[in-house]
Amino acid sequence: MPAITAETTGVAASARFPKLASLIGYLDSLTGRADLGVLSGLLSRTQVTRADVEVACKFGDSSYRRNTIARSEWYELLALCWRSGHVTPIHDHAGVSCAFRVVEGQGTEIRFRMTESGLVCPVGAVAMPPGYVCAAADADIHQVANMQPPGTDLVTMHIYSPPITKMRTYKFAESVGAEGCDAYAREC
Repeated sequence: MPAITAETTGVAASARFPKLASLIGYLDSLTGRADLGVLSGLLSRTQVTRADVEVACKFGDSSYRRNTIARSEWYELLALCWRSGHVTPIHDHAGVSCAFRVVEGQGTEIRFRMTESGLVCPVGAVAMPPGYVCAAADADIHQVANMQPPGTDLVTMHIYSPPITKMRTYKFAESVGAEGCDAYAREC
């Protein structure tokens, strides 16, 4: 886990991101894992645009990029920046409260359930327009993506409490074996 410096503490962040000052003030008061309902409510009431977090909007070339706005030992507040086609792995948030708000663009959340075979199965997709708030509990398995046309960015603001250091990832129905039609049994 990166060291907590003056640049990443809530005090410095409140000055750099004045529209987030009350949110950061609440987060700085945490002495344990944040309540998911409280995080969701706070994000629903926080009106923020890309211009408000522009200094934290850095994009990756081949993958979405996580940019720190503020953090402490009990939370991290991030701006995630996505180019068209960027997608998370299928994952859950075991041990971490996770809530996020779409700041700009339209994201897509694909939700999964665990099957008896041990594979995950998609159960639905949700379009996430600007202002949409998502809150994921421990066992929620999902994937987030920017499926917009090329050249269309997605910016989301995420809170993880405590900071997420690793997540459990899943693969969707992956087969292992020979390739090609001749490798499969055929009935004549």
